[in-house]
Amino acid sequence: MKAGNHEEDFDVVLRELNLLGLEFLPLQEDEYALAILHVDYQERVQLLARDILLEDLELSNASSTVFTPTVISNKVVPYPDEITLRLLPVQPQLIEDDIDNEGFLGGMLVIGGRKILMYELATSQGQAKQRSKRRRLEKKKKSTDAAEVEEARNKEKEREGRTRKAQGSVVWPWSEVTAVCAVDLVPRFIIGDFYGRLSLLSLDNVKEKGLILIPLGEASPANSLTYLTSQTIYVGSHLGDSQLLQLSPTPVSSFSTSTLPIPADVKTVTSARLSHSSGKGKARAIDDEDDSLDPTKGIVIKSEGSFITVLDTFTNISPIVDAILVDTDGSGERQIVTCSGGGNRGSLNVVRNGADFQELASIPGLTDVVRVWGIRDEFENTHDSHILVSTLEATHLFRINDARGDTTLTYVKDTGLTKNSGLVTDVPTLAFRNVARRVIGSSGKPVYQNSQFVVQVTKKGAIMYKYDIISRAYEKVDNHDTPETVAADLSASQVFLALKGGRLIALTIEDRSFRVSIDTAMGQKTHTPEISAISCAPLDPTKPYANHVVVSYWDTKTVEIFIIGPRGFVSDVKTPPLPAFARSVLLHDFAPDKDNHRYYLLAGLSDGTVAYFAWKDQQLSDRRIVPLGHVPPSLSACQIDGKRTVFAAGNRATVFSWEKKRLHNSPIMMRDVVTAVPLNTATFRSSLVLATPTALFIGRVQDLAKKHIRSIPLGLDNPFRLTYEPSLKVFGVGIVSNEPNRVGDVQKTQSSFRLFDDTKFDLLANYNCEMNERLTAVATYSPEIDGKSTPVFCVGVHTDEAELEPTEGRILVLSAIPAGGQSRTLSLHLSLLATADVQGCVYAISFIKDIVIATVNSSVMLFKLQSSDDILHLERLTDWNHNYLVTSLATYDDRIIIGDQLNSVSLLEVTDGKIQNLARDYGPRWPVAVEASGNDSIIGANFDSNLITFKLTRTLGRPSLECDGNYYLGDFVTKFIRGSLTSGSSNNASFEASHVFFSSSGRIGVIVEVTDSSLSLHLTALQRNLAGAVPGVGGESHTRFRAPKNKKGRSDADPTAFGFIDGDFVEQFLSHLSTPDLVEKIKAGHSDPERLTIPVEKIQAVLENLQSLH
Repeated sequence: MKAGNHEEDFDVVLRELNLLGLEFLPLQEDEYALAILHVDYQERVQLLARDILLEDLELSNASSTVFTPTVISNKVVPYPDEITLRLLPVQPQLIEDDIDNEGFLGGMLVIGGRKILMYELATSQGQAKQRSKRRRLEKKKKSTDAAEVEEARNKEKEREGRTRKAQGSVVWPWSEVTAVCAVDLVPRFIIGDFYGRLSLLSLDNVKEKGLILIPLGEASPANSLTYLTSQTIYVGSHLGDSQLLQLSPTPVSSFSTSTLPIPADVKTVTSARLSHSSGKGKARAIDDEDDSLDPTKGIVIKSEGSFITVLDTFTNISPIVDAILVDTDGSGERQIVTCSGGGNRGSLNVVRNGADFQELASIPGLTDVVRVWGIRDEFENTHDSHILVSTLEATHLFRINDARGDTTLTYVKDTGLTKNSGLVTDVPTLAFRNVARRVIGSSGKPVYQNSQFVVQVTKKGAIMYKYDIISRAYEKVDNHDTPETVAADLSASQVFLALKGGRLIALTIEDRSFRVSIDTAMGQKTHTPEISAISCAPLDPTKPYANHVVVSYWDTKTVEIFIIGPRGFVSDVKTPPLPAFARSVLLHDFAPDKDNHRYYLLAGLSDGTVAYFAWKDQQLSDRRIVPLGHVPPSLSACQIDGKRTVFAAGNRATVFSWEKKRLHNSPIMMRDVVTAVPLNTATFRSSLVLATPTALFIGRVQDLAKKHIRSIPLGLDNPFRLTYEPSLKVFGVGIVSNEPNRVGDVQKTQSSFRLFDDTKFDLLANYNCEMNERLTAVATYSPEIDGKSTPVFCVGVHTDEAELEPTEGRILVLSAIPAGGQSRTLSLHLSLLATADVQGCVYAISFIKDIVIATVNSSVMLFKLQSSDDILHLERLTDWNHNYLVTSLATYDDRIIIGDQLNSVSLLEVTDGKIQNLARDYGPRWPVAVEASGNDSIIGANFDSNLITFKLTRTLGRPSLECDGNYYLGDFVTKFIRGSLTSGSSNNASFEASHVFFSSSGRIGVIVEVTDSSLSLHLTALQRNLAGAVPGVGGESHTRFRAPKNKKGRSDADPTAFGFIDGDFVEQFLSHLSTPDLVEKIKAGHSDPERLTIPVEKIQAVLENLQSLH
């Protein structure tokens, strides 16, 4: 460094091999030395320093004299290979007014053992003494007397192995230290351990007071601590949520409990008893015997209350050790449940994509509502004054009383003063809205003015009313009677009526009257199908009239878009037959831009799904189906977060919006919503009214297309394995509970299996394993017991005897029985049905029909639950022992896929209760997770963060597993699950989401199969050209970064990635479409053979379709 800037770097040879820590000593300017903490050849932890010789660009051969070497006792660091030690420099504390006292010269802290040690730098006299001794030794080593030389060398080794007394120390009463940070320039450090316990180490006036350790409180386990400002620190956590904390000088919560638990054998003093004498700064702690404490031994403060305030939390679901993909309510909308966290932050996490509904008010007691409308006093008013609801039998009007934030609803029983006034309320209402007053202007063109007119449509026809603000009554102005109206819709100046027999009428609202503008009965058609739904919402919301009308038909199950022309309805386009007939339709522009419209036709079908199409140039394309249950969904246009959206209400609710250049649906966690309409009042601005079978709800939808995470904290109970039983609607969770221990003490654990409710995650049942057993696997299946299918849980455990390889284990079969004979799963009892002893650790359990498959150490075992004399037992059918360490397992039909952690992957087949080896890969792959892609395909991940795929082929007439994909992911995959995150389906056969994967860093990813072989070649070419034009991760070539890696690294001779396309990378092409020069460069490649042959528009459509799958 020169003037604070990097000038030159150089490599040096470090004599110490087994390094534990490396840090600069706090020396004066232009003096440099490295403090080195290492394990020497005698397996002792040694701390020494070496000078940096800038002239020679080397480290000194001899240890530095500014820091006296020392061996750290194994009582302080009992297991140096199992704990992490940290070196921290301590700046000098000089006393300017005292010439005789040099103060504290600076030194090094050793943190991480059973004690915190502080070693001071040598004084100038001490350094001179060390140099003198070293010169004498060097002189003796050059002697011609061999005995003298040997004595000098032994003396040198003896000095290096001396244990030097620390100038300061304090007992560390908690577990392994995971993070340390300095507090500004003051001599204080914040220390965090594995269980999130934070403490403050004070070195103020350290020579007189010693080290003072002050507990602060409990937070997430810290991987990093960063002091920001004003007593604010950032806790970066891998095992829990990262947090922003505020430290307080006084307790802020938990006033009656200890700040942190401190073992009874650790001597403590209270802060109240810590006092200072008037002598020469001598620190004293007055206990019951009034003994003075030695400053070199330090003080641990005992306090009550937490000194920590959480200012902000940053959600984190890492590490994901297990996960499942479930549909808990049978609606087709899947959610992810993960086992995450560690230390004191074990948790289950429910992850879903969608939107949030913020409930602002509810109106209970309104049952069987099928339609809702918000009504204004005048057409151009911005606030609604009434809510109209319709049931299957009648119509009800409510007045909104909104004053000073206190909102009530008044039921309007009689809406009129005379027999010719008031709304029709004894029959259901099909359509209702405020309308404009249409008059002909001086130019001869219609002008739309503000009015107090509304239109109500019932099965008998359309009625126009005028609202009297003074009397708060509706007076009928005009009506248009019809034989039987089956469906209707309104714009601000039009009424569209669908009559029985397929007849369609369009009424224009004139000044105080209706005028029939189109009547299909007057046309040439002799037969038209029955109409099931109609919509006339204008594509331009600023216009008071519609140019298109959408009609759906019962018999043909089709939807047709008509253009409203001067001669009647002109068909624009019709859909092919849909899976079911439509009960609601909507033509909507999701991105109303002058140059870039996004027109979509949506239809809520009778089978509980929503079908939608992109509409452009009189063509419908890109059909997709989104399931919402089994009730026909209703569709309503609304604005959310400033975006034009469509709310689809059914058994489940979802919001369609334009996100990331595609139509995206965001599920809402609300059930059985009948309909939803916009509502805007002084109190409930930009809100929605949602009708359910039992009540009305007013609220707002927010955070569209956002990933929502619901955490169920379990604290010290760390979830390890997870399964789901749909018949009981419970999650089975394998738990490993840890008891916080001091550094060097034996870790006490307790394994258990628990059942949680799948909605509220209430604990329903618990089964504790033996004290010396460690749970390793859980799974559920439903064998036939006493003639009926009975759900049971299989739990694998091994005996934890600190062996290099476990030699004892068990498979437990548990049954969940309602407690107290109850039929509902409000409380369950886990009963042990059967058990089987095995000679090893049960790493994984799966099933093929009623056969239990378990991997135990190096073998694969088959079991079957049998009954003998009314006693159930697990009968071992067969073993297959041809591996080293089988830790991962997957099944598909009658196939078994196993991953040997020390070797590779094998494909087996179960036939008549026996195992047959179909094929295996003999390359060293070190797999950690495997899953089937089909009967003949396998996907896996290995220790080196690579994804690998295999395909069953035949080589020289024999079956073999051929590696047909290898790709560096850069993340440690812990689990693969077959399936997709999205619930919608598409008629595009180019892509198929096949797997979801999870990683130790909390990453969730999707594997998508490219089913079109020609398209896969085009995407591979796009990836190649994009890599040549856009820098990859960290500026490295994308091709080189994604090439498979191993522990030895890689060279240019190693093969590149194959069989995989980096989806995130190729989707970057969409962000470059606004840069024509770059797009042309990507198209051209580096040569004519590399030029892309697929049009840019096709690439854009393909990538947008790919985006919709994740």
